[in-house]
Amino acid sequence: MLKICAAFLCAIFLSFNLVTANAWATGKFSQTCKDISIDGSTLTATCEKANGYTPSTTSIDLNPYIANLGGTLDWDGEKFALTCDNIGLAGASRLRAECERGDGQTSLGTYIDLNEHITNIDGTLKFE
Repeated sequence: MLKICAAFLCAIFLSFNLVTANAWATGKFSQTCKDISIDGSTLTATCEKANGYTPSTTSIDLNPYIANLGGTLDWDGEKFALTCDNIGLAGASRLRAECERGDGQTSLGTYIDLNEHITNIDGTLKFE
């Protein structure tokens, strides 16, 4: 019986470690990063490393991951910055831009939540 209990406790411990280790790789970068800013298509932030104590300044170019689809920012594509202006942040994690529509007009504003696909991996911003 003691062996069964010990095996059960080990399984719970290992499961918890797997869940917490993967928590760093599930988007939501804004929960472990501060001083978040954007310049053009480059997102910059100071992010915690996995040890939780060592801040690291990191940047990621969002242009390879976000598209302008008919005046709306979308994760399905790339090069949004070529057809969008007034790119900025609305809050810590929402990218805002005014993007050209298919008819040549400019949208009043479109948003996309960067927490959906940008993550902090040991102090480095990554797309997932």
